[in-house]
Amino acid sequence: EIVCPRCRQADAGKMIPHALELGDVFKEENDFILEGFLICSNPQCRFRHPIVQGVPIVMKNLEGWLESGGTTSASIGGDTAGMQKYLYRLQQNGAQAEAERSLLSTYMDFHYGSPDDVPEPLAPYTDPKACWQRLVETAFPEGEGKYHLSLDLGCSVGRYTFELARFSGLAVGMDTHFQKVAAAAGFQRTGRVGYKRKRRGRCYENVESSFLPVRNTLFLAADALDPPFRAETFDCVAALNLLDNVRFPIVLIGQMDALLKNGGTMVMGSPYEWRADICEPSQWLESEDMDSPAAVRKLLEGAILPEMGLTYEVVEERQNVPWMLRRHQRHWSLFLLHLLKAGKKTGKAEGS
Repeated sequence: EIVCPRCRQADAGKMIPHALELGDVFKEENDFILEGFLICSNPQCRFRHPIVQGVPIVMKNLEGWLESGGTTSASIGGDTAGMQKYLYRLQQNGAQAEAERSLLSTYMDFHYGSPDDVPEPLAPYTDPKACWQRLVETAFPEGEGKYHLSLDLGCSVGRYTFELARFSGLAVGMDTHFQKVAAAAGFQRTGRVGYKRKRRGRCYENVESSFLPVRNTLFLAADALDPPFRAETFDCVAALNLLDNVRFPIVLIGQMDALLKNGGTMVMGSPYEWRADICEPSQWLESEDMDSPAAVRKLLEGAILPEMGLTYEVVEERQNVPWMLRRHQRHWSLFLLHLLKAGKKTGKAEGS
């Protein structure tokens, strides 16, 4: 159940979530709602969260998100008059459009591509199938079970969400970047993956991927630091390449914990590429005598910041997993991920 992030309020120390209801529907295709609104059930709120290109956009501050530079209403667009009247009309200049197009190419290639222009020195690190095999294996449920609900925070263009869905009743993918989740939702609807790969400069080529998306997924644009879900909703919560890309990493871990049921599984992967323009150095999960992998592990186990009440058991950990991003045929970036899978123990730590 998706809840409204705009009107959550404190009442005796507890958060009161209000569910979203389906409002006006402007455009449908088969069983998919492509344009319309989800409306907050709170009579004092009744905010309309738009559905565009099949993706619900559920933001606490929709106006600020549109003006933040991460996306614009012009890039989101809208096919129907009702939606066009609702969205802000922001101009997107050529430089912004090209940057977004290039970024989308990079993530499409990593999630779904098999580049045919790999330089020989990089060949050992650029097999996407091998990388995804490592990522997927880390999230496998224990034993013969199957997750009921899974959540992929920072899902980008959706590959990991689709992988989670293969052993989940339903997998939800969430990202603040609209064009990425819109692409993933489009793959779900059509059952095929196609995109434009950047060769060089302004030269792009059409690519058809052999990857087959599954249907039991839901994609929405929303903020991982203020997610629109009730507490203890999910059996598995994953965040790949996200921890070092949010303003408050501690808050992200706290939200993942809040969304996860007791006994559930948390999956995280990060190269810990901390950047001061994204996150203040004081918020980085590291110190002079402790690197980020150790800090994250100890945090989940309750050895540091025990007041968070985290009670996890690390069940699997992998170091230096290659994560290669292709910008264009002469620019490749190699990251080494720390992958961690942890189980949430029942109950809270003492003193929490």
